[in-house]
Amino acid sequence: MKNTNKALAALLAGTMVLGLAACGGSSTTATTKAAAAATTKAAAAATTAAGATTKAAAAATTKAAAAATTKAASSGKKVELTFWHSMSETNGKALEALVDDFNKSQSDITVKAEYQGNYDDTKTKLGAAMQSGSLPDICQMYDIGTKFMVDTKKIVPVEDMFATTKYDKHTVMDVITSYYTVNGKQQSMPFNVSTPMLYYNKDAFKKAGLDPEKAPETFADVKADSIKVAESGACKYGYSQAIYGWFFEQEIATLGKLYGDNDNGRSAAVTKVMWDSDGSAKKIMDNWMDLLNNGKAYNYGQKTADTQTAFFAGQCGMMLESTAVLKKAIDNSKFEVGTGNFPKIEKTADGGVIIGGASLWLMDTGNKDKEAAAWKFLEFVTTPKEQAKWSMATGYFAINEKAYDEADMKEYIKKYPGFLTAINQLKATPVNKNTAGVLSGVATESRQTFQDYMEKVINGELKVDDAITKCAADVNSAISKYNASTK
Repeated sequence: MKNTNKALAALLAGTMVLGLAACGGSSTTATTKAAAAATTKAAAAATTAAGATTKAAAAATTKAAAAATTKAASSGKKVELTFWHSMSETNGKALEALVDDFNKSQSDITVKAEYQGNYDDTKTKLGAAMQSGSLPDICQMYDIGTKFMVDTKKIVPVEDMFATTKYDKHTVMDVITSYYTVNGKQQSMPFNVSTPMLYYNKDAFKKAGLDPEKAPETFADVKADSIKVAESGACKYGYSQAIYGWFFEQEIATLGKLYGDNDNGRSAAVTKVMWDSDGSAKKIMDNWMDLLNNGKAYNYGQKTADTQTAFFAGQCGMMLESTAVLKKAIDNSKFEVGTGNFPKIEKTADGGVIIGGASLWLMDTGNKDKEAAAWKFLEFVTTPKEQAKWSMATGYFAINEKAYDEADMKEYIKKYPGFLTAINQLKATPVNKNTAGVLSGVATESRQTFQDYMEKVINGELKVDDAITKCAADVNSAISKYNASTK
């Protein structure tokens, strides 16, 4: 295990420069080819060193956890847990409030929340902790870190704990848990969950002669409305979307297509991307360029914060962003903010959005008492009351549908009706391999690779077809190197 931990530390140091926030509303960072190569090389060393988890081990974990739960309850000794997270400012305060609720709800367990920096910082520190053997009991990790977390073999799948407390796995909506289900088992507990949606300036729509209560449903509608908004003078530009790999993945899913082969890596490891051969990347990039060249749209670059600022200031009439940005948009805009479903290039029955955000992982510390106690905390955070509080304080989804029946939550939705768009969009999303999202060990690197090539297309440095070919080759190369490490 020492060799595994050293390799993981190297891997995490490399991925720090490749990091992207997965929940939307965060800035992307530049990536060098050297850093990408170092990350891939380290990933190979890390995952080669990691061992395989057997069914017998999983069964033993469940049995031991049940015994530990009984033991902890009867010993009278308080269990102290360490919880590493990446929530800051408003979200950080909301998380601390949730932890306080849990600590006050019982007298057997104390959870101590410790902020580790952004997701990439947490990943780096987790690597160091694996090397030193001083793991936290609970760790928050962003969605695209899912395969990495499973491959470390240093986690306890939450589904192994369900039987210990008779937890109903359908407490959390299936469309959400499907993302974190690997090898037929739920690996972690969804926590801060978001999806992308369309934001629009209702005042600008009125000035342009558009119905302010009708959001465009397709990208053809977006283009038509964008032209009217810009030509009316209501906004300088009609539409904008950041150059963000998350949006690319979403548009593939809304087309009812897979990002990668082998059912998006759900039936077997991804070996190559599908979007270069199935035509989805071509449709997406051509549509993007048509919006920029003919649809009065504007490109503000890779930093999602720059597009947000332009929208809040009334410079552009519409934008794509995370549902988690809704409260921020309302608070920072001097106009009435409208919301609509993520637009589709084509309407398909199998298409829908993919969740983003992060989940909570039980770390394999070897201390069964602590693992059982940590599971109780994860179970607590899914309760309707706590989910309603968390959602209202942060703007993230309440992952338990019963949270929307809470009186306070009902009042919140009356005050912010735009939030219903996010809820209804998620409920309408089909649960399938397309909307589960791609399970890849190089997801972070792949997003940045797409962003860099898309930027070259927008800047006129590459034609769409050439960019797709080069981008697919680079991503496939990274996938191959990662997969070689698992043999």
